[in-house]
Amino acid sequence: MPSDVKERLISRSQPTLLAPSVYAPDVTATIDASDDPELVKAALHVLNDDIDRAHVIAQQNEGDSTADYWHAIIHRREGDYSNSKYWFGRVGNHPIVLEIHGSTAGANAFVDRCRSVGGARDVDVEAIQWREMLALLAHSEES
Repeated sequence: MPSDVKERLISRSQPTLLAPSVYAPDVTATIDASDDPELVKAALHVLNDDIDRAHVIAQQNEGDSTADYWHAIIHRREGDYSNSKYWFGRVGNHPIVLEIHGSTAGANAFVDRCRSVGGARDVDVEAIQWREMLALLAHSEES
């Protein structure tokens, strides 16, 4: 991945809980064409609010706990909270779940917190989600 694309995405303002539209459509093709592992591409698409492209990659890698984690985030960011909880159930004790939420139950409680916020802005909840996505991106790069 060209470092300028990654830097652009990680230096943006923290995104809203829901992803209403693609943040930077001009980087989509660059992400798709990169030689990065598939889960890094999924991560970058999530950071770019490109939920549809990220969803395809997560589905193609179903059964990998990191892919399933991205899948849970994708559904949470599209407002499909019950499906997000389903995928968190498949993730298990992923190191980032433990780091950010303490447990799968904590991750599910965070989904409920996101649901309670709805489409409103809550910078504290958004900050947790942003930290989670950046940590999972770093984990995806290391794997």
